[in-house]
Amino acid sequence: MPVTRLELHIEGLPITEREALLDVVWNELKISPGMVTADGTTELTLVQGETRPEDRPLVHLGGVAYPQMTPERLGALLRRRGTR
Repeated sequence: MPVTRLELHIEGLPITEREALLDVVWNELKISPGMVTADGTTELTLVQGETRPEDRPLVHLGGVAYPQMTPERLGALLRRRGTR
């Protein structure tokens, strides 16, 4: 089964926003950066590099970009995709 990469772009992101998004990932998937879910389907990585300010916070899931991500939207996205 292929691994879906969940990328959180952290460049220029305030620590409070980053931690809120990481809390959602932990609550939904029980993984921290660098970890893979117990079933081996999803990996979480933190990405450094320029992100357009209007896109922040930016999340990529399976290669698809999700700009202006909020904790609520991220939780809904993870539940909808069934990435547990």
